[in-house]
Amino acid sequence: AVARFVTDAWHADIYVMDRERDVARVFVKREASGITIDFAKLRGETLAEDLKDRDFTLNAMAADLLGDPALLIDPLNGLADLRARVLRRCSPGSIAKDPIRALRAFRLCAQFDLRLHPDTAADIRANADKLRQSSPERVRDEFFKLLALRKAARGLRVLARFGMLRQILPLDGSGLDPALASVERMTAICAAISSRRSDNTAAAFDLGMLVIQFDRFRAALQKHLAQVRGNGRRRADLLTLAALLHSPGAGSDAALSAAEALRLSRDEGRLLSAALENCRRIIQDEDWNKLERHRFWHRLGASGIDAILLGAAITLASAGLQLKQNDWLRFVERATLLLDAYFNRHDELVSPALLLDGNDIRELLACKPGPRIGRLLTRLREAQVTGEVKSVAAARAFVLRSAE
Repeated sequence: AVARFVTDAWHADIYVMDRERDVARVFVKREASGITIDFAKLRGETLAEDLKDRDFTLNAMAADLLGDPALLIDPLNGLADLRARVLRRCSPGSIAKDPIRALRAFRLCAQFDLRLHPDTAADIRANADKLRQSSPERVRDEFFKLLALRKAARGLRVLARFGMLRQILPLDGSGLDPALASVERMTAICAAISSRRSDNTAAAFDLGMLVIQFDRFRAALQKHLAQVRGNGRRRADLLTLAALLHSPGAGSDAALSAAEALRLSRDEGRLLSAALENCRRIIQDEDWNKLERHRFWHRLGASGIDAILLGAAITLASAGLQLKQNDWLRFVERATLLLDAYFNRHDELVSPALLLDGNDIRELLACKPGPRIGRLLTRLREAQVTGEVKSVAAARAFVLRSAE
């Protein structure tokens, strides 16, 4: 009821997260960003009982909004832990009661640069196997909060060290270090593209070159990465997952296995597959003439952007400190050429308006509908891209020659 009152007063949006436990989330819109406020019914008989039943002491502080809001209610010394940058569980049974809290612990440590209290770390180790008992959907949602962080690789590394990453994803532990390196580079690239980019982002040669060449596409890339899939999962976070799944030969099988384990949608599974299957082409192929650029984008559409960004992350991660300047410049040049075709020359190179349609070709050849018409339309479209065909008359002559 309080959440609905706030929603009406601020013309906000409300989402009921747990009707049984009386939990709702309110999204207050602002010009540049927004505010999220969660409302929950008291879970104990008293406020003290409610706070002691929470996960970590940092989340067990309160203020009385009807009394003195400056007076901190802190029965578990959460403020002292906050100042010491320590993440401590509220009680010895906190992690065992809800194993998702262990996953949340790694996310909070990575997000706020905290260290686990030894007792909390011991409880997580003791209850690590219980994560499988949690709802897959809850595991997925908390895991994606970790993937959304700038320091996602740090959290994933600790998660693997505690033996919990393999409970979430079917990963080969032997290839984890290269995968985490790809995650680091993927999150760095997304940060370099984002509106939060700082002057330091372009200070290093590798990201600096990418920032300079991609700046003309920056707004479009931001919009692409901000697209939401599934239950609020951003495309950027799915790309971070793709970087984690990457290994030599990784493709649709790895993507489908991960999508199934995390209960992702079919659309998200296809996105992962397309990125993993095509990123290597960006790295290896040198010749991107007009026809090759057209075929790449015509086949992949917007998923080609994912393949390019993932290819950049893998290239940087694979080279590490041995990155060769000329090799990286050539990669950035190829990527820029492809992105220019998609964003600036779409009507010319990606999807030109056909000079003849299927009906025109059927009348011209006096034939019935069928696969042959589709093949001729493809050849005509490619001939228009290369400049071989520039007029309706030339298109008719081209179709007649191609049909012989």
